[in-house]
Amino acid sequence: MMNKKGTALLVTAALTLGISTGAVAATGLQPIKAYLNSTIALKVGGSTVQAKDASGKVMLPITYNGTTYLPVRAVGDLMDIPVTYDSASSSVSIGGSTGTSTGGSGSGTTPGGSDSTSSANQQTLSVLGTTVLGTSILHTKDPADTVYNGKDYKDVYLNKEPQSYTDFQIMTDNKYSKLHLELGVLNGNQQIDIKDLDGISLKKVSLSSTQGIQSVDVDVSGTKAIFVQITDYDKGSVLFVPLTTSYLVRS
Repeated sequence: MMNKKGTALLVTAALTLGISTGAVAATGLQPIKAYLNSTIALKVGGSTVQAKDASGKVMLPITYNGTTYLPVRAVGDLMDIPVTYDSASSSVSIGGSTGTSTGGSGSGTTPGGSDSTSSANQQTLSVLGTTVLGTSILHTKDPADTVYNGKDYKDVYLNKEPQSYTDFQIMTDNKYSKLHLELGVLNGNQQIDIKDLDGISLKKVSLSSTQGIQSVDVDVSGTKAIFVQITDYDKGSVLFVPLTTSYLVRS
């Protein structure tokens, strides 16, 4: 059975990332004799799944010298983890390309909603899942609800009823030093206050549907839990939090 942690190890796999045929002649590549292995079943959450490329073609594991390799992008899709290939740097990003916020003593936000990687010390909220988010009816992977400004974030916290659900919790349990949170709003404006378990405000953010996804970094050292609270909102506004690009950094 595969798990999300195992996905991070797939960088060594035969990467089906749309690398052009001409790149085969590039330095660092060499031909090998390997085998497509149809006898190996992939399982996610206990259910058997099939890895497929962007066109829907089934991607089989490859066996080479006694080691089995999996198509990293196809597996990432199965687990709702973005995988991209940067031809300029010949690098693979799992969870997106590393992004940093330049926010300081002000609102702490920067426009753009840049993607972020998952690693041993840095894991997306999507990967951590119920470990830090618990269960929530506002957590969705429905493609009808995960798209913002044309980009599908795959896994989001979506609050269409701020009058009923004023906040959501992230359980940090004294394990993390930083929370990188990406926030967007549909239809209007919202005011967000990010607090610790004692109700102390750590960061305040103003959101507008005209600004797109905003990024905010919060120092969460020594906290047991973080609450992302909607303190003010326009009627009909919707809070959109991409969990695939929001992440926690371990202490």
